[in-house]
Amino acid sequence: MKKTIIYFLLCGLSANYLHAEESDSLSFNEITLHVGYQNNYFKDEVFSPLNQQGNGMQFGLGYKRTLQNIFGVSLQYGSGSLNVYENNSYSDSYLNINLALEYLAKLPLGNTTTVFYLGGTYETKAFFLEWNDLDTFSYTSSQGFSIKGLIAKEINSKHGIETAIGIPIFQWLGRPPYNSIDEFIIENQDNPVSIMLKGKPSSFGKYLGLDWDLGYRYRINSRLVWYVNYSLILQKVKDVHQFIHLSMVPSTGIAFKF
Repeated sequence: MKKTIIYFLLCGLSANYLHAEESDSLSFNEITLHVGYQNNYFKDEVFSPLNQQGNGMQFGLGYKRTLQNIFGVSLQYGSGSLNVYENNSYSDSYLNINLALEYLAKLPLGNTTTVFYLGGTYETKAFFLEWNDLDTFSYTSSQGFSIKGLIAKEINSKHGIETAIGIPIFQWLGRPPYNSIDEFIIENQDNPVSIMLKGKPSSFGKYLGLDWDLGYRYRINSRLVWYVNYSLILQKVKDVHQFIHLSMVPSTGIAFKF
């Protein structure tokens, strides 16, 4: 009888230990660094009635905490130049900054190799464009909430793919007046953050957006992952003076797990 009790106790302890190991394997922190190449198609009627396109570099830093659900924060910075379509003699410079906080809940779908997440993102996007040392400039800033879904597929112990899509549902939109200058801009010309963040609430009626990502991950070892990613970002403002920005960014980077 004593041997039987000891046997069941050992089995119970072993089961709990294995379950704890399994839970720990699903729980991790991750820091990511990436570099990408932006391909931009752009039209801002406040700035110019002409269509423009151009390229630039993008750099990113991120942190993600995964248990059952995912919490993440990321920062991306890009800069480059735009040219009037089919006329490279007219060149503008731009910079853009994206800061995002996300929380995604794991859904009771899929299986051991395919996982579905659904949640939300709070994101700030700022795009600034200027020509000839600020003789002419324009900007677009948006901050607010988006619905986001993610699907992650583990092919085997080394390889995995994932795709995510985000759709804005409410945004605080900042845009300059038609001639780019007003009293507020003049008064705050030494405080560009205040200018960029000044705006009005907006939703589907005025602001449309889409963020889509497709990525491949290769596990180098238990700590290090190499990945490649393709992102498509669309922003469109339906106003008297139209704004359209389409950005396609192939990128690569390293993720460090701990």
